Amino acid sequence: MPRPPADTYQQLQLAASAGTGLPDISVIEDSHLAQFVSLEILADLTDKVQPYLSQFNQYRWEQATKDGKYYAMPWDSGPVAVFYRRDVFEKAGVDPESIKTWDDYYNAAKTIKEKAGVPMWQQAKAQNDGRLFEMLMWQEGLGYVDKDGNVILDKDPKIAEILDYMGKFWKEDLAADTQPWTDPWYKEQADGTVATIVEAAWMGGFLKSFIAPDATGKWGVFKLPAWQAGGVQSSNDGGSSMAIFETSQQKDAAWAYVEFHMGRPDEMMKICEQSDFYPGLQSTYSDPAFQEADPYYADQKVRAFFSDVAKEIPTAGVYTSDYQEMNGLLTPEIQKFALGQQSAQDALTNAANAIRDKTGRK
Repeated sequence: MPRPPADTYQQLQLAASAGTGLPDISVIEDSHLAQFVSLEILADLTDKVQPYLSQFNQYRWEQATKDGKYYAMPWDSGPVAVFYRRDVFEKAGVDPESIKTWDDYYNAAKTIKEKAGVPMWQQAKAQNDGRLFEMLMWQEGLGYVDKDGNVILDKDPKIAEILDYMGKFWKEDLAADTQPWTDPWYKEQADGTVATIVEAAWMGGFLKSFIAPDATGKWGVFKLPAWQAGGVQSSNDGGSSMAIFETSQQKDAAWAYVEFHMGRPDEMMKICEQSDFYPGLQSTYSDPAFQEADPYYADQKVRAFFSDVAKEIPTAGVYTSDYQEMNGLLTPEIQKFALGQQSAQDALTNAANAIRDKTGRK
């Protein structure tokens, strides 16, 4: 069995503390990258990545950067869209093209529940992990902190509106109370007993490979609804980069490996075609494979679709050096809100104050 990511990160941090045992290279998820950059254990790649700075989705460099220097090479991006069950939408008589705003999505959820008997999305209450909330904030260029690193969860009224919006689905029984990344969660997706999944492009690889491999033709994707008509319809979840550790005695060879896989469109396309991990390298978007119809999505051109989404992802203060602590302090407050034990604003105020106490941020 492969080692779980959390265990891998823990082992890397222990090796860093011990001053020995670090590999030459590691893939690091963007949710953890800023933390490793702040530990000052990654090699400075500033000179080496210069030719690539304009070639990747620009938001992808955010977590790799500190004080004007670059410490990692981007790999995949996490452009977010709405995966939807065509059969459920057809049964309910809902046209996905009609969903342009989050109000439209909410109204469609009520229709789908009434006519198809299916919840719109899966959002656990007591086991909520905060990821959807983060995606919806990111869509508006918002996050835990602003560009100066100050905590804004309890200060920006839009953030409270987003959490209150999610609350409508819990209060009106429009969400499946299913713990994410568990067998029941997968089964609902495979059986079509949930109408949509709001997630990044890589979710398609999971659907095809082990969640719902027999559901060819039953899934489609459409852009995130906008918060206001004509607003941003893109967000991010996940993404990863390759970094070289400062302790490596083979930095030139390590960089040659990183550059071969991450800097070459042909290599990035091989990875994309096998895994649905979406390349952040924008020169891949002109590859003929991006115009291929995908039978799993009823011949929708999904790669081309996600290339438009990826180009529009805003920057947001979500994946900071304190991300793990901040997410860990926010999620129990979201859970109490979902269970009806406090208001959205109280949840955000409690989380923000706990984050300030824990991290020393303003």
